[in-house]
Amino acid sequence: MQRTLEDINGVMGVTGCFVCDGDGRVLASALPDVFDEAILTTVGRTITQTTAGLFVTRRRKVRDIDLLYAEGRVVVKPLREGCLCILCVRDINVPLLNLTANLAARKLTAEMTRRTRPTVDVQPEEPSIEPLLAQIVGAYPDLVALVMEFDRSIEGDQRDSILMTLGQRAGAVLFGQRYASMSIPPSIAQGLELVVVPAVAPFAIANAQGNRLDVLACPFCRNLLSSLPRCQFLAGFIQGLLSSIPGLGEPVVTETLCRARGDDTCTFEVAKKEA
Repeated sequence: MQRTLEDINGVMGVTGCFVCDGDGRVLASALPDVFDEAILTTVGRTITQTTAGLFVTRRRKVRDIDLLYAEGRVVVKPLREGCLCILCVRDINVPLLNLTANLAARKLTAEMTRRTRPTVDVQPEEPSIEPLLAQIVGAYPDLVALVMEFDRSIEGDQRDSILMTLGQRAGAVLFGQRYASMSIPPSIAQGLELVVVPAVAPFAIANAQGNRLDVLACPFCRNLLSSLPRCQFLAGFIQGLLSSIPGLGEPVVTETLCRARGDDTCTFEVAKKEA
């Protein structure tokens, strides 16, 4: 990846570039030292959420994004899972840049695919969540029936991770659509109070107490009996919302109580991810 990014930097007018995955994590960077990884991760997450939101809204793939500023320019090329971001001077020759950048985007997509491809045991294929993600975000707040129908269709050990991922993606897209313009302190407690409780309110009663969220009569485990928590979508939804708050990082959400186990509430504890 690094060699491909350096090829882009060879185009006249390019300041630097970086590539991130579908969650905004930086995979490789060829930028001046002034740009640290925390800044790039925030930018990458914002861009991937924006492209996902545009996909949901327009129902079609987003092409290049060209952002013009007073003293510079940012060209974004969405990849299959992630994006390539190129920082350059304002008056760069875009057609000339595209000759190199479009080829680089194809190389990066192929390399990212190879990195994620199983190398030993072939695991059962996970169902695609992209079409359902668009439906859930489009139907919000009436998303419970869609989630529960999908939950019943998942078999085996994949259920928890798939629902968690679906919830994270839905929460991140919803944040970009409804809360990105708000000034929210980078605090778990404030994030729960100002973002999560209002986002959950249309389909469940939720109370925030510090870094804890109590959900009463949770619709995702209604009439279920289990020895383990069953609200993975909601846990992911909370995490997707909170991790989208600038400066908050990637909090970890754990369901400690669940009505499916006989508890009075579904309770979620949120903590900062340990380094």
